Amino acid sequence: MRSLFKRHIGRRVTLVGVAVALLVLGLEGPAFAAAPVISSFTPGSGNETGGCVLTVTGTALDDFAVAAWTFEPGGLAAADYVLASDTEAWVVAPASLNPGVSYNLKITNSGGTSTSTGTFLATIGAGGCLPTITKIAPNCGLTNATVVITGTNLLLDGPLANDTAGGTVSFTPFTSNAAVVPPDSDTSTTLTRFVTSDAADGPVRVTAGGGIGFSTESFQKPPPDCVAAAPHARSITLKLKGKLTAKGTVKSTETTPFTECVATVPVKIQRKVSGSWKTVGKTTTSDTGAYSKKVKNKKGKYRALAVKTTVPTDEVCLKAKSPVRTH
Repeated sequence: MRSLFKRHIGRRVTLVGVAVALLVLGLEGPAFAAAPVISSFTPGSGNETGGCVLTVTGTALDDFAVAAWTFEPGGLAAADYVLASDTEAWVVAPASLNPGVSYNLKITNSGGTSTSTGTFLATIGAGGCLPTITKIAPNCGLTNATVVITGTNLLLDGPLANDTAGGTVSFTPFTSNAAVVPPDSDTSTTLTRFVTSDAADGPVRVTAGGGIGFSTESFQKPPPDCVAAAPHARSITLKLKGKLTAKGTVKSTETTPFTECVATVPVKIQRKVSGSWKTVGKTTTSDTGAYSKKVKNKKGKYRALAVKTTVPTDEVCLKAKSPVRTH
């Protein structure tokens, strides 16, 4: 797993070289020793025999020196870790935890130290580390089709070959492992794999650091049973406030709301000019679908447009237009 960490070394060496050169010239070097902060991590429990992968969020985690991760009390060193970015790390729980004890997670790097307020409970059994599969998209396809598996605790533990951090995926009848779709973009919540040649109708299995998990829905192979997911319909509202702010909300119009088509949606604010619609402002919605954008104060007819998009699960969110408003 440290192979991903090693890919940052070139950047570190370059920046350290720059700092030394600046010091020789009597100039101030770059400030790269910010104190790390652990904001949160998941899951909050796992097997005391180790192997659980904790997804940690915070700031200044990816400092320009090797970090040390420990479980407190006891100063028990993590079995392994990956600094995925400055704000995310994957830390593997050691095999020396005591069952029934709640541990704080601590990071030490050149910027300082930080200890989590949240705790990790060592349990007898998989605890919260057990991988889960909540969605397979698409849930059908031929050999070598691309499938995105969504869930929790989907990372492996320990040093890994080819920088692959994701769990091992098998389709029914679980006789072979699915290949990773390049470029490798596995996370603790998503895995992208090719459908194997021996795949048959049935659940999907993921083997990860916390154990083995199965999907509740079945993957179907081959077509014609495979039917592509229908695109998701949505609506958008528009209100014009003051001088001049466009506000509104994007909503799913399906019986069972598809919330992935509501959050972080690109929105265009348009004004009618010489018989055609001209974009006068762009923004994106919040997690709940709300948006607000200040535009140049001009009289006329306005509308809001939610752009057609494809979400990470490869499902399509249809374009939506608001009713026309006059300012």
